[in-house]
Amino acid sequence: MAKITEVTGDIQSDRPHASFCDDTGLEILADCLGVSTEITRLHSPLWSPDARMLNLFGTAVPRDFLQFSYRRFSPKALAMSAHHRGLWQVRQLPICTETWEYLEERCPNLNCRRRQVWRRTAGIDLCDYCAEPLTRARAALVPENIRDSMAMLVGLIHHDPDKRRIARRYLPPELSGLGGGHLLELACALAPVVDQRVGSLLHHRSLCLDSARDIVVPALAAAWPFLTGWPGAVEAHVADKLNLGGREKGGSTRKAFYEVLSDRNGLRVSPAVQKLISHIFERCQTARSRGVTILEMAKLIGADRRTLFEMRKAGKLPSFLALDGIRLQVLVDREAVAPMLTRKKTRLRLVQAAEILGTPTYAIRELAHLGLVAVASVPPGRGDSLQLAVCRDSLEAFRDKLSRRLSPSNEGCPVRLTEAMRGIGGHPKPWARVLQAIAEGDLAASAVDGDAPLADRITIRSEAILSLECFQPTEGMDWSACMVTKSDLAEIMNISPPHFSRHSEFLLGPGPAFREITMDTAHELARRYISTSEMSRKLRLYRRAVGNFARIHGVKPQASGLFSRTEAEQLIPGLLVS
Repeated sequence: MAKITEVTGDIQSDRPHASFCDDTGLEILADCLGVSTEITRLHSPLWSPDARMLNLFGTAVPRDFLQFSYRRFSPKALAMSAHHRGLWQVRQLPICTETWEYLEERCPNLNCRRRQVWRRTAGIDLCDYCAEPLTRARAALVPENIRDSMAMLVGLIHHDPDKRRIARRYLPPELSGLGGGHLLELACALAPVVDQRVGSLLHHRSLCLDSARDIVVPALAAAWPFLTGWPGAVEAHVADKLNLGGREKGGSTRKAFYEVLSDRNGLRVSPAVQKLISHIFERCQTARSRGVTILEMAKLIGADRRTLFEMRKAGKLPSFLALDGIRLQVLVDREAVAPMLTRKKTRLRLVQAAEILGTPTYAIRELAHLGLVAVASVPPGRGDSLQLAVCRDSLEAFRDKLSRRLSPSNEGCPVRLTEAMRGIGGHPKPWARVLQAIAEGDLAASAVDGDAPLADRITIRSEAILSLECFQPTEGMDWSACMVTKSDLAEIMNISPPHFSRHSEFLLGPGPAFREITMDTAHELARRYISTSEMSRKLRLYRRAVGNFARIHGVKPQASGLFSRTEAEQLIPGLLVS
């Protein structure tokens, strides 16, 4: 071989590999061997233009998949025919599909036990050092339960076109355009989802055969169904693992799959595989809108969370994998939740009722106090047993009654009720009494078209009607021990919810983002401070002009956008007139 390489002009300081000749060298090599140039080219591991792939009998495989520093062998295969099989050079597939043996790499002679290399080859079936027949080695057999999957994986890059065709027969259309090397690379990229240890082993330049036999090969066999069921199979596998719960059962799977998704922008896989991984990433991202978490489902239908978890684990709830930010989680299909929501609609929590009607939560309490909606009993032992709940049927009946009293929007009612309510400050808005007056026909109002909640679409004639009796605070309402949300407090103080975050720490002090406030605290804050928005509404000024107007009258801001209500009402004329 050294003489041949000398003829081809590839002799360098180190002994070269004859297969790495250029086109001219391959022609000379083919002539020396007495074979055609096509055969020489087929057996030569030629580089791809981007130097990421090598030729393996007509199939391009990642260059890291092939190793040439030492040779592995199957004892029975050498006994059948004393020639080296090219597939034995694939690091990730240390098996022989002819004999279903795991490959060996060391001399069977106990006094030698050296790893076989190429530079001292005394014979392909003899030890490089002691000439011990390698056919005497004893190799472990590949388990029968993984042979079919491994045969398909080997078939992807097999030199026999028939075996390649058989393996591709099981692939979905999404993978039909990929080469065998890229498909094997995809299987290796997904194998850590089965066993997280595979990820670190596959990146080693020298893969220990013991680790390959015990860890890598079983994981690759389990990854073959991921290709045949692409892309839903791998998502279903991760979802099933996460359904088991517990860090020791599903935690490693979640981490391994997220690392796989991170490879979409990495350099460890080829661009073709990156594109496929990006497709899964996008599927998992968009899946978030199609499902709900167990916690969200429990809030929607009022069921026990533990019971829902057990139903999801048992497969009674259709679930799928989704990516919420950087967190992988299993969601329940919204279509499966809809029938349950229809059947379980007798009780509504305070927040749910407020969202349906479009009012603050304290307005629902007032409606219940006035007898306009019925209070529902909450089963004991529930986390929301101390919260107020109303019957859905009664709330829907009141909403329908209110809708029938609202005439279609016209020029006679140009002012939104929500905008008019901003002219009321220092105490909670009288939503309940106003809606009662509209429902009973004592107050004329209209409604604009749209998908917003009903209260957000109501319009009135003018803000002059704010002096009517129905716009005064509800008498006899006991607010003690009542809780309101931060959104309710923002509405009472006439601050838009998006802007309330900048005032939250000043008004409430440091604390969690989601918390409830007592109505007494809300009353006190509303009486102490007046917002720029409320002043702008009452004084008919632009919000940007309010600060200068207040400064001219000697009113200093207590915080950005907040002034002392008592001081402002004393020094600014017309502010008490709503």
